[in-house]
Amino acid sequence: MKKQSKRILIAVAKEAISRKDVCDALRCKASLEEVFAKKGMRAETFYVEKKDFIEKENMAARILAAQPHCVFNLFEGFSDDSEKEAAFVRLLEGIRVPFTGNSSFTLSLCLSKRKAREILSKKNISIPRGVAVKSQDDVRSLSIAAPFFIKPCHEDASLGIDKDSLVRSKEELYRVVAKKIKEFPEGLLVEEFIEGKEYGVAFLGGLFCRPLGASLMDYTQYPHIPPYLTYNAKWEADCDEFKLLTPSVVTTQDRLTKRIITLAQRAASALRCRSYFRVDIRERNGIPYILDINPNPDINRDSGFIKQAYHKGYTYDEVIGRIVHLADRRK
Repeated sequence: MKKQSKRILIAVAKEAISRKDVCDALRCKASLEEVFAKKGMRAETFYVEKKDFIEKENMAARILAAQPHCVFNLFEGFSDDSEKEAAFVRLLEGIRVPFTGNSSFTLSLCLSKRKAREILSKKNISIPRGVAVKSQDDVRSLSIAAPFFIKPCHEDASLGIDKDSLVRSKEELYRVVAKKIKEFPEGLLVEEFIEGKEYGVAFLGGLFCRPLGASLMDYTQYPHIPPYLTYNAKWEADCDEFKLLTPSVVTTQDRLTKRIITLAQRAASALRCRSYFRVDIRERNGIPYILDINPNPDINRDSGFIKQAYHKGYTYDEVIGRIVHLADRRK
C-alpha cells in the first residue's frame, strides 16, 4: 500500500489590504510550497479570516477535517488586530494540532511590550528605562532624560515606528505622543534611546535553543537617515533606508558578542521562547540592552533570520525542515 504524503497546512491571514508586512507572509508561503513539494509533502493554504474568530468551532472543525501533519503558522493577526495572532495559536493548542513557532503564551507576552518589560526587569535583564503611556498627561511624570524613543505597546513588524519615533526634547515628546496615541489608543512605550550599535541574535531549536549567530547594524555609517529601523526601512523596497540598512553577520566571537548572545538567551528563556525567534539588542559603552523579542520572525529566503542560518551552514530547505521537526515534537 502506497504511503500517504504528509499534509502541511500553511496558515496566513486573508484580508483586503496591501500593507507590505502582510504581503510578505504570502511571499513566504510561496517559498514554503516549493520546499514541501521537493520533500514530497502536500502543502495547502489555510486562510484565516476575521469571521473565523466569531465561529471558532467552525475554524477548528476545518483544521481537524484536513488531518494535517502540522500547521505551518505564518498568521500574525490582522492589520488592525494583532492580538488574534496568539488567539489562533491558542485554538491550535486547544485542539492539539501540532504547529510551528512559538506558543500562545509567548506570542501574547512578546506582543505586549509592557508585560515583556516587566518580566525581563524582574529577571534582572537589562532593558532601556521607560514607561507605558496612554495620554499626554502620563508623560509629565517621566523621569528619564532625552533623547526618547516611542513605539506602540501592542504592535509588531515595526508598525508605528517612523521618523517621528526618536525625539530629543520633552516639548517634542508631548507633540509626538499626542499624535501617535490617536493612531495607537492601546498605548505607547516611551524609552530612553540607546545610542549605539544594534544586534539581532537568531535562534533555532526546542526549549534549549541554540543561537544561529548575531548580525550587526552600525548606523554611524549613515548619518543622513534615522539611526534605527523604521517600518519603511524593513518593508518598503523603494526607500533609501531599505536599500542602505543591511545588517552584517558578526564573524568574531569576542567578549562583547558572547555577552550579547548570553543576554539574548536569558531574555528568550524568561519569555519561554522556542522553535525559532530573534532577539534585538542595542549596545552602549559595552553594555547590551534588550530592545525587542520577535517570536515567529520573517523567514523569507532573503530575511535576516535566514541569512544568519546560511552563515551557520544551513540551507533554506534545512531550516524549514527543522522548524517542521520541532512542530512534530509537540505531539
